[in-house]
Amino acid sequence: MKTIAVYIKEKIKNHQRFIYNQIVHIKRFRMIVLGPFDQTEDTQYPFENFYNINKINDLGNFFRKMEVVAIHAHHGSHANEILPVAQEYQIPLIVSIRGRDGSAEPEIIAQSMRRYESLKEYGAMFIPVCEYLADGLKKMGFPEEKIHVLYGGIELDLFPFVEHVLPKKDEIRILSVGRLVEKKGHETLIQAFNLIHFLYPNARLHIVGEGENKQKLRTLIEQLMLNDAVILRGAITSPEIAEELKKAHIFCLASHKASSGDVEGIPNAIKEAMSIGIPIVTTEHGGIPEIMKHMETGYLTTEKDVLALARGFLYYIENPEVWRTLTRKARAVIEDKFDFKKQIKEQEYLYSLIQQENKRRLE
Repeated sequence: MKTIAVYIKEKIKNHQRFIYNQIVHIKRFRMIVLGPFDQTEDTQYPFENFYNINKINDLGNFFRKMEVVAIHAHHGSHANEILPVAQEYQIPLIVSIRGRDGSAEPEIIAQSMRRYESLKEYGAMFIPVCEYLADGLKKMGFPEEKIHVLYGGIELDLFPFVEHVLPKKDEIRILSVGRLVEKKGHETLIQAFNLIHFLYPNARLHIVGEGENKQKLRTLIEQLMLNDAVILRGAITSPEIAEELKKAHIFCLASHKASSGDVEGIPNAIKEAMSIGIPIVTTEHGGIPEIMKHMETGYLTTEKDVLALARGFLYYIENPEVWRTLTRKARAVIEDKFDFKKQIKEQEYLYSLIQQENKRRLE
């Protein structure tokens, strides 16, 4: 069995379970993981075959012994770090593109093109998580024939469909899941919720996630006097997120382009919410329109539009009869295009293309 060597420049974070799954569930290839650090016993995402690349004395011999046919970096910045190694030992480099690393927005495109100058020449395959990011790579001059979109899959068993209904008297819970960073749009979300809370004092907003904007959001919550209505929950695990999605009534992710040019691909939180059957309000940002159609599988608004987000909440609160049809259509989209098991098979197929190209190159 041939080997794919995955390179990660740092430990997989709490919210990156999807990357872990794309490594440990591959069956057609032996998967090993390389990183410039030691794996510790307390890590949330342990690997059976992990190697500190800085402690490997003879990398050439290591790659030959392991029968490594490709190195896979799960982010553009990780790819740039391992690029010199791939070049030195003539190992094909596969690169996943997930968000900011594939942004071709005006604020960042010049920087991205400089950063990827060598990578786009040497890289064997580039795997953006949506067509939006694929288009960004093309704008930056990446060879179109090397670009293969691979949608990130969702564990359908972890996020099973649950019928959601609007409560008649109790708390109406709006849930948002995402790192507390600019592009997730929490400020717009809180401002929109403020309008809804005026009309429905029993509404509550629960925000799951950690990040650099936490204090900024706390200040906004205090300014709007929403201390008892907006709850910052901190970071939680994927199984815990699934339970929160089951208990909530409306999900919202108000993503928008950050001032730095940072963007989303297709947020996993959107996929998880669609899978579990909760009504969703979100934005026409990044790759989101590839997965969601307005008034068919969710409610889409323009970016940074407080009133539009509020109207989305009102639509669901005032029209609970649409929930069943809309959420079932959303679940069907996930089952069709974003089933984790199907996407793993597609990933294995992409690996096999690289293996076949290797054989032709060596003949």
